[in-house]
Amino acid sequence: MNTTTAALADALEQRLGDPFDPANPYGFQAVVAAAEAGRRPDGDAWEVPDGDPEPVLHALRAVHRRSPAVAALPPATVAGAGGLTEALAVGAGVGALDSALRITLRHLRARRLYGAAAIDLPSLRSLLSGAFADLLLCDVLATLAVREAAAGPAQHGTPAHALAVLGPRILQGALDRLSVVMGSRFYIRVGEHAAFQLLLSETQRALFEAGRRTPEADAAPVPLTELLADPAVAALCDPQLLAAAPGRGLTGRVRRAAQPTGPVHEQLYAELVDRYEGGRSFDLARRALPDRP
Repeated sequence: MNTTTAALADALEQRLGDPFDPANPYGFQAVVAAAEAGRRPDGDAWEVPDGDPEPVLHALRAVHRRSPAVAALPPATVAGAGGLTEALAVGAGVGALDSALRITLRHLRARRLYGAAAIDLPSLRSLLSGAFADLLLCDVLATLAVREAAAGPAQHGTPAHALAVLGPRILQGALDRLSVVMGSRFYIRVGEHAAFQLLLSETQRALFEAGRRTPEADAAPVPLTELLADPAVAALCDPQLLAAAPGRGLTGRVRRAAQPTGPVHEQLYAELVDRYEGGRSFDLARRALPDRP
């Protein structure tokens, strides 16, 4: 992603600040308090400005990282562009998964199980790398879908069609697995655990609304393997990492895929930790974030 594409999101991230800072009026604590009071979070920094579709996608993710319910599509950006609304709505959900994955990683680093740090358990590391691979898979589909959306409504066999049919299910599946990793603390309605619950529930509603816009005729089997063999995909992300995404199992009869293992898992997990510690987004953009580790 070039600097022009990143500019909208970077400016919005700086306005919204560190979501983990309890004193931040745009942080998780303020967002959760507003949701529990049944009102919209205060402040005017939430608005996503109009612009070209791809920069708007990343700017929407900056809002979704804090509260999907607050995000609104800029009207001029989507006017007259067939399929763009769906691509932006689902693609923005990558931001919510970014924060959910970040919260889970923080939680496991601080928690001890069986006398050891929870983050050191191989099964939990594999679940984290699986969620990361699903995030990358959705981002690849979303990026290609937004770029092609100006051509018209999503046609069968295109990235936009794959995103519309599979994207919500891949994102929801990753979030559900992370909620299991959070364990009993998932139900604690304080601090970052309350933020995780909020992200999960608001993303469910947002993805449900996006799914309602997908005609039943578009629910035909998606040729995901063929799509991911396209050179345009390899230009965005290592195909081996995408091949390890558990969400790919949604296209088969089993409807469930194993978590990443072996060298691919190690590569995914190392990249995840590197981005987390370096304050970078988990999507393809690797944007600098205001979040504290």
